[in-house]
Amino acid sequence: MYRTDEYYCYSMPELFSKYDINNIKNNISRFLCSKNLEVQKFLTNNAIEFTVKHQAVTYLIYDNSNILSAYFTLAIKPIVISVETLSKNNLNRILRISDIDNISNTVNPSAYLIAQLGKADESTINIFLESESNDKLISIYQSIGFKTFNIRKSKSGEDRKLVQMYRLI
Repeated sequence: MYRTDEYYCYSMPELFSKYDINNIKNNISRFLCSKNLEVQKFLTNNAIEFTVKHQAVTYLIYDNSNILSAYFTLAIKPIVISVETLSKNNLNRILRISDIDNISNTVNPSAYLIAQLGKADESTINIFLESESNDKLISIYQSIGFKTFNIRKSKSGEDRKLVQMYRLI
């Protein structure tokens, strides 16, 4: 369980160890997301099965009143990247976890995929991220609606700045 002052986050495997699966199904069946019915449908119809089959893991976010406010699902998926699109530095980094397919001239590492992200109709939860102070990266986040609200110094002892950004969903 991950906890903030306002929310609690549980992974489905964590819930499986504490509750009967029918109780979990009953709880998630009340999740309503009228802005995106596919998000609602995935949680109520597929999330448990995907977790049981180890295809993905869903994390449920509850508020202090134990109301399911939001969820996200992570999966590990192989991706295909053309070697020509990578700098030498990035190619070398990827080669630590993948090999070059000489026939197709690609690398096929696995990566985390945010497969689903949903917020209940009544939820006031929002998203924020922390990023290195990199103009190109910040520009990408801004192009999808994130706004900067703070810049802080890294606590790792390095002289790095971290940009904190939010997006209302």
